[in-house]
Amino acid sequence: MSFRWLILLVLGLPMQSLHAQPTTTPAETVPATQEQPTVAAPSREEQLRTLLDTIREVENDRADLNRQLKRTPAPAEAQRLNEQAAQVTNRLKELQASFEEIATGGSSSAELQQKTEAAFDWQQEIEDVIRPLLDELKRLTERPRTIERLRSERTLYENRLQTTDEAIAHIEHTLATVKEPPVKKALQTTLEQWQDHREEADSRLQRINAQLERLTAPNERSNQRLTLTLQEFASGRGLNLVLAIGGFIVTYLLLSGFGLLAGQLTGRGRQRKTRRLARVTALAFKTLTLVLAFFVSTFILYARGDWLLLGLLILLAIGILWGLRQSLPRYMAEIRILLDMGSVREGERIVYAGVPWRITSLNVYSTLHNPLLRGGTLRLPLDRLVDLQSRPHAPEESWFPSRENDIVILDGDIYGKVLVQTPEVVQLQVIGAVKTFTVADYLGKNPRNLSLEGFAVPVVFGLDYCHQGEILSEIVPQLRAYLEAHLEQQPFRSHLKDLLVEFNEAAASSLNLLIVAVFMGSGAEHYWPIRRFLQRTTVSACNQYGWTIPFDQLTVHLPSVQP
Repeated sequence: MSFRWLILLVLGLPMQSLHAQPTTTPAETVPATQEQPTVAAPSREEQLRTLLDTIREVENDRADLNRQLKRTPAPAEAQRLNEQAAQVTNRLKELQASFEEIATGGSSSAELQQKTEAAFDWQQEIEDVIRPLLDELKRLTERPRTIERLRSERTLYENRLQTTDEAIAHIEHTLATVKEPPVKKALQTTLEQWQDHREEADSRLQRINAQLERLTAPNERSNQRLTLTLQEFASGRGLNLVLAIGGFIVTYLLLSGFGLLAGQLTGRGRQRKTRRLARVTALAFKTLTLVLAFFVSTFILYARGDWLLLGLLILLAIGILWGLRQSLPRYMAEIRILLDMGSVREGERIVYAGVPWRITSLNVYSTLHNPLLRGGTLRLPLDRLVDLQSRPHAPEESWFPSRENDIVILDGDIYGKVLVQTPEVVQLQVIGAVKTFTVADYLGKNPRNLSLEGFAVPVVFGLDYCHQGEILSEIVPQLRAYLEAHLEQQPFRSHLKDLLVEFNEAAASSLNLLIVAVFMGSGAEHYWPIRRFLQRTTVSACNQYGWTIPFDQLTVHLPSVQP
């Protein structure tokens, strides 16, 4: 059986496979001073026969372990047998692989499997590409990290040295006061130990200081190494990086300029029907421009043979494509808007933040314009327009309820002149003061524009029921003539369009007349004087003609009481 041992020794197999053989090695039986006899190398057939015998023995051992495992009810014993069975199984696989290697001349099916797996291990390939970059970064940061570590150790040993000095001083003071020989001997031993600790700490601190001085002190060799590194980077990878970036920028600018020039030449006289096709073409051309610029950078790195930067560039492109694959569905609505094929169209009317706008251009940042607002131009990203809808604009539609210098009334009681209106605020001059409203608040107060299309001032005036017989035939014509006569003397007479005096209703306590004066928008600043004039002149007419102005009264009818 020594021949089998030699076979396993030549193959490099562990000795546990020889269960039936003694474990004594030749080194134990032969003295080290004697020379071992030369043994002839076994033939391939003998090697294979020996491996087969060993494989059968290991298979028998595994079968015995399996039978014991089936008969063992104890969990602990079963776990131990499972571990042994796993070891024997691994041993059997090793022996079978050794037999296959000898039979095939050094090849095995496991190597074929490993090669197949390695061919599809993309993570390992990425690691192989990135590892040189990480190693370079590690090398560049190694010196600062070493300095920081040494400084931390220096602080630690300085504290240790201070602690040992205090302890030695205390031991020496105690030793001077002790008289018992055994105690003195023990203290002396302790003192020597702490002195050894101090020497070790001091020695280590000196070495740390020397290393820090060497690392932090600038020297000519370090400067030369830094200069050489910079020169190598500038003439090698740095130059490749500059060429790649420059090639990308130049290609992009040239193609973009060509596309812009072509768009300007073909855009003259372009009909609205062809704008959509032009936008699709422009987007496709921009995409092609980016792709060609990327390929130019890739070709430059390939021609320069810089595989590290080329690999990083390819990884960057894969990352961008992967991100687009995940996020492209979210941007489809924006792409449709950009191509003028979505719910928002160029040249149409849109309501944004409660204010109507005209879409003057659709782009990555679209332009909205309102001609009635100071600074009325907005630039909005496409994602702000995704949830909005536009429609064609009618010529008679207004872009804002008012213009600057218009006279408006808010909620029926705030009278003022518009001083400034912007996309954010509207300022009114109200009773000599300036009042500022946000656009949302201003629109929420239902502004009534007196200057736009003109205005009317209505006044309801009541007369007593004693004039019931003459109110229609005499009072209404007399009051109208009286008002017209007095209007001739007022500064706002030139703005008057119409004057209406009619019977309105028979109220509970009075017969009400309706007086309506209609003026042009140019007389809007006389709104309150006009209202006061109508009230004042009507009262004057009552005094002139003896008409009675009623007051609210309550009449109580009591039943008659019989005496």
